[in-house]
Amino acid sequence: MIRDFWVENYLSIRDRQSISFVSKSASDFLNVEITPGVYLNKIGILYGANASGKSNMLFAIQNIFNILYNSQTDISEKVTTARPFELTKDKSTKMHITFYAESIRYDYDVEYFTDYIVKETLYYYPNGSKSLFYERTFKGEGIQAEIKFGQSLDLKVETQKTLKENTLNNHSVLSAYRKVSLKEDIQPIATLFRWIEEHIHEINADNVKNPVEELKEVFNDEKRKKFYQTMLKKADLNISDFRPITVPRIISQKMRKMILDDATMPESVKNNFLNDAYEDIVFTNNSEDGDFEIPRQLQSMGTMQYIKSLHYLYDLITGNYIYLLDELDEDMHYDLVLYFLNVFLFNSDKSQLVFTSQETALLAEDLLNEHRDLVWFVEKGHKTASSVYSRADSYGLHKNLSLYNSYKIGRLGAKPELGSPFINLD
Repeated sequence: MIRDFWVENYLSIRDRQSISFVSKSASDFLNVEITPGVYLNKIGILYGANASGKSNMLFAIQNIFNILYNSQTDISEKVTTARPFELTKDKSTKMHITFYAESIRYDYDVEYFTDYIVKETLYYYPNGSKSLFYERTFKGEGIQAEIKFGQSLDLKVETQKTLKENTLNNHSVLSAYRKVSLKEDIQPIATLFRWIEEHIHEINADNVKNPVEELKEVFNDEKRKKFYQTMLKKADLNISDFRPITVPRIISQKMRKMILDDATMPESVKNNFLNDAYEDIVFTNNSEDGDFEIPRQLQSMGTMQYIKSLHYLYDLITGNYIYLLDELDEDMHYDLVLYFLNVFLFNSDKSQLVFTSQETALLAEDLLNEHRDLVWFVEKGHKTASSVYSRADSYGLHKNLSLYNSYKIGRLGAKPELGSPFINLD
């Protein structure tokens, strides 16, 4: 789980902007006691106008984990990142994150340009006290970085030498693990690397399959299938079940010849188009007059978006994951969004969900009004076009004042200034 994060000089973020998931009070369902006396919120919600920079905070969080995880094989490759803020593009990007992996705290700081990492430090707390994991400093182009490993890792001299030699200036020391084969003393590095690999997901999930492939896999997994069936019934979609089917494909001779004669089309794509059948999904719908099946293509966008969200929800409540979701509420009815969040909060253990939203009705819920440390408002500065992130409990609002009403009247910012609706084209 993430404890806190800050970033500067990244996309729309010029000055240092930070978010924290440390809760001010214990809750039975909203947060987790990750270590004695430290409670971390399970969710974080970012509100703001279009182009305010909501998504860029998610990109930045993903980016720092990508730096830790992704190695490079060629020194000419760029550091895994996005553009720096345009007006300060000649300066370095800096990031910090504190997170817990298997209840062990890690503090990671990195400073970099697009061509090389200037400095990175990783500390951890294996026995509750702060210890160095490693630190590295850039020494010059084409020169091996200066790297120091903490004594508590108990790495052999040979292991340290191998890691140093495989750490290029454009990726992290930790990610060098991807390129080497070492003995048992590498275990602390392997443990952290594999935790990131297994528990951190790309924005809106990584390698998301198309709906047919996803539901086929679910259909063949009894536990996951039961979860999907249960959640479809609870969502009041009149859907009780689903199943994969094979559909005959009818292709005219003229179309078949056009596909075969297309020199630009890859053979694999041609074969896919020319197959005599394709796989799809049908859903069982319920009515008083009996059940009937409806093909996937006739389901609404909202229904299919909800089904897609079940992929995230299943992981979140059956394991300990960090998911970053951009526009979670897209195409979904408000009640479904709220239901999704409640299922997550009441059934998850140490999973964490950070998402952006345009659904302002959520701000009227007691859930957010009584726990304002779950919400950030994101506003674009007019003078610098730089995104500013403010937590909802930092405005000094009286506890009886609704976040929704305060936001609607512009007291919390993070709203578009649209001007008059009358347009003069002359």
